Amino acid sequence: MFYILTKLKYTMSTKKEFGNLRGMLFPIHKSELRKFLPMAFIFILISFCYALTRSLKDMNILKEINTTAIYWLKAVAITPSMIFFTILYGKVSRSTGRDGRFNAVMIYFLSFFTLSLVFLLPQKELLQLTSLSKLLEAKFPSLVGLWGAICHWPISLFYIHAEAWGTFALSVVFWTFVNEITAVNQAKRFYSFLSMFAAVGSILAGCILKLESVAANFDQGLKFVITAIVLILFVYNYFTADIKANPAYYQIEQKPKKVKVKMSFMDSMKFLARSRYLILLSILVIGYGLVIALFEAVQKAQIQQYVKITGDNTIYAGIYSQQQIAVGIISILVTLFLATPIRKRGWGFAASATPVTALVMTVLFFTFLRFGDALDDFLKGFNLTALHLSVQVGLYNVVLIKSVKYVLFDPTKEAVYIPLDEETKVRGKAAVDGVGSRLGKSLASVLITGMSTLIGGGDIASIRTPIVLIIIAVIILWLIAVRTLGKLKAAAEQKHEAELADANKVQVTS
Repeated sequence: MFYILTKLKYTMSTKKEFGNLRGMLFPIHKSELRKFLPMAFIFILISFCYALTRSLKDMNILKEINTTAIYWLKAVAITPSMIFFTILYGKVSRSTGRDGRFNAVMIYFLSFFTLSLVFLLPQKELLQLTSLSKLLEAKFPSLVGLWGAICHWPISLFYIHAEAWGTFALSVVFWTFVNEITAVNQAKRFYSFLSMFAAVGSILAGCILKLESVAANFDQGLKFVITAIVLILFVYNYFTADIKANPAYYQIEQKPKKVKVKMSFMDSMKFLARSRYLILLSILVIGYGLVIALFEAVQKAQIQQYVKITGDNTIYAGIYSQQQIAVGIISILVTLFLATPIRKRGWGFAASATPVTALVMTVLFFTFLRFGDALDDFLKGFNLTALHLSVQVGLYNVVLIKSVKYVLFDPTKEAVYIPLDEETKVRGKAAVDGVGSRLGKSLASVLITGMSTLIGGGDIASIRTPIVLIIIAVIILWLIAVRTLGKLKAAAEQKHEAELADANKVQVTS
């Protein structure tokens, strides 16, 4: 009853404070801007680095190796690397506080990307293991993607760290920080609009990829990543210093103190396994990773085939630039015109938007791939080919899925952590986001490499039918998990509100 009354009071006050239009477009109080704007600026920079490094890692591999190398990396290298990084992060988190964790993660990535810019990538031809790769390819030709990833290890190492940035810089330390300084009633308004600012970062990354210097030499894009990380460190430390100096101004929610228990990585994973709440959340995270990786496997194979036919490697920069800008623009449009009406339908409805979108887009894309060649004669009149159009259809399908993911999936996922205690947030979040997000993509990679090696002759195009069937099955399981988690989340929020009310009573009494 307390939770229902609180929610009703919030809804009435929001409408009275903002009005219908302001409440939909920008429901942030003027007194909250001092907290919201620095968070938004940091999010822009982190998302800019995420979008840019994500594009650069794919462009390098597609240019130097082949599509299957990406999935061999995800299958055999990325998940072990994420486990290692998670263990390392756990050690850091036990020895330092929130700000120490954030700074440690940022400084590590700043050091690696600087090393990549000045040494690893410029000297990649000297460092690669060409002789070994040729020997292995001659003996085991069906594993050409794996040998390519090993041969071009500087590019593979950069790929692994670009993946890790999305997990630890974005999903773990940034959202942990935001969850700690954001009250439940603020989260309902803040999170989707933070995603809108993240879309700005994606647009900026797309603009950088349009630069001639970056299109000609992908490594030059790292200069902008390094500059952005330096700005993140400066703004974050200035912001947190101001929070410490003026805690009352920032309206930091006083949450009940919990006794922190030190846990090893294995203890954290056991803790995760004992929590039905976190298991269901893991299904959501793994489901998205599995679906988008399977979908992009076919899309990237189409892109590489198209570039090989044209013989122009600068097309990679154009395609990824187009994708990042489109993701940013559509994310903003979804945030402004769809996010609020969808959120008003409840957490479960908003959390279901991403899997439903993925299901629709998957069916459309694979239908076009199946019957698109029949349009070749018609398309010639417009100087187009079915292959070129398939690249565009795949690109914008990925854009729509990721736009809805950034605006609705990420905020709804992060909102799930808010009613949990501090120990569950830190350990559970590191386990779910640090390993779970990679596990989905790694499972997809195992499926792709296994099927392409055993039944596809190393060709992704020959395994499209089993891929689309797996995607549909995963989305159904994802939707079931959303429904169940929604019920548990409502109960956890009610308990959280009751604990806050009891804590406030104790403070008033004392």
